[in-house]
Amino acid sequence: VVPPLYTFRVRRCVFRWYARLRTIEAKVDEGVGERDELLNELDELDRVANGIAVPLAHAQELFALRNNIEKVRRRLLAKRPV
Repeated sequence: VVPPLYTFRVRRCVFRWYARLRTIEAKVDEGVGERDELLNELDELDRVANGIAVPLAHAQELFALRNNIEKVRRRLLAKRPV
């Protein structure tokens, strides 16, 4: 019982930030919000992700989150300012 619970708790620390990333990504896709404001939200989310400590066995989830934050940032920067 303990190993699955432990795994769930560790992964939850990373995956809970995906909801916020999805919200920012939706704003980028819909063109809602100021570009600088969205970049600031992504920077803040990236700072939070950098502060998450996970065991090495679960580092891939954290790496994937940081990679997805960077992908959204690149998409936002690639869009022309309105």
